[in-house]
Amino acid sequence: MRPLPVKFVASSIIFWLLAGSVLRAGPYSRALSDAANAFDAPVPGFVGPDGDGISPASSPLNFVNPLFFGWADGWVGYSPAPGVGTSWQDPDLALGTATGDNLDVVSLGDLDATQIANGGLPGTITLAFSQPIRNKTGADFATFENGFVSGGGAGVAGQITAELGYVEVSSDGVHFARMPCASLTPAAVGAYGTVNATDVFGLAGKHANAYGESWATPFDLSWLADDPLVTGGQVNLDAIIHIRIVDIPGNGTFTDSNNNPIYDAWLTYGSGGVDLEAVGVISRDMDFETWQDQRGLAGAQLGDLADPDEDGLPNLIEYATARLPDRADSAPVTALSMDAGRLVLTFDRDERATDLVYAVEASSDLSGWTVIAQSAGGSPVTGFGGHSPAISETSASTVASVGVLRRVSVTDTQTTGSRRFLRLRVSRL
Repeated sequence: MRPLPVKFVASSIIFWLLAGSVLRAGPYSRALSDAANAFDAPVPGFVGPDGDGISPASSPLNFVNPLFFGWADGWVGYSPAPGVGTSWQDPDLALGTATGDNLDVVSLGDLDATQIANGGLPGTITLAFSQPIRNKTGADFATFENGFVSGGGAGVAGQITAELGYVEVSSDGVHFARMPCASLTPAAVGAYGTVNATDVFGLAGKHANAYGESWATPFDLSWLADDPLVTGGQVNLDAIIHIRIVDIPGNGTFTDSNNNPIYDAWLTYGSGGVDLEAVGVISRDMDFETWQDQRGLAGAQLGDLADPDEDGLPNLIEYATARLPDRADSAPVTALSMDAGRLVLTFDRDERATDLVYAVEASSDLSGWTVIAQSAGGSPVTGFGGHSPAISETSASTVASVGVLRRVSVTDTQTTGSRRFLRLRVSRL
């Protein structure tokens, strides 16, 4: 274990429930930015100086959201509905990072009324992930479709030309559990019509990802905690390696988790049905070496103590607090406050960093330090060594659906009647 000191500092009404799930009545999130929505706040595909959710098509200064720790890197099945244009039948276009390009998609096709009546199967694609998706706090992955805002106040009212799809997950490639979903759209919207995204939950395609906007639809694996395939052991929510998207022909024949009809832009042609652009992974285990490689560090930029962006924070701290090693950050690593005469140390941690120990240490003389709270291997921070400090953990993300970035506050066990110091120490397991 290699210790590295960071810093020491002196003195809407819920009225509809689906049994066994978290499905509740909305309003759900809008088609564009809706960071505070507690149900399914969209995740920006791109971030940077020109604002969240603005793709390189509108801002070349923005970059892929570093929140995503992985992307679909293979596919094991693709069965489009009849009528998909040849140029839209390349499943490789759903692999890798989001681009924000509404033409960089694979289409699943859209069944017509006759095909539906004859029992035709909707288009599907099954993607593979070489590193398993884990069930951590909040959204674990997110889907990018190429819906676009249209009419009705655009992102304000949530109107979007959407081609929706069911989302299913599997840990063995055989058994697939379907994410709970809701559709409150009251009637058919017609070919290339719009739906209000605030009436839709748990379906791929409800957020805009086209024409300069890039927002992904989040999915939390804990929504499936009571699914029979999960409780029966056929689907392991901590080892998801396949995600399947199933198109929904939006004439109301197909239904949500409460058996309500699902309506979307129907009938669409050529690139009809779900147009999948990417699936981004949020919750996966990470280690420092892999993180360095993922962030493109090389040569003298590598190592615990290297500081490529020269902001005074070494790589290990950038990694531990979910920062970027190549972009200077002036925000402090820790903050100190007082609560009823006791010191409170606040810091951020990334629960996906499973090779780290975060230790809160206390001292009265800056010489002898005692660990009073600790997190190891991605676990929550708890009291250590018989100490019982008050500890709170909340999401450190500005996007309400994201929880893997944790803001931790540890209240000291002693009042500050005399000198007292707290610090955070980060080390590798």
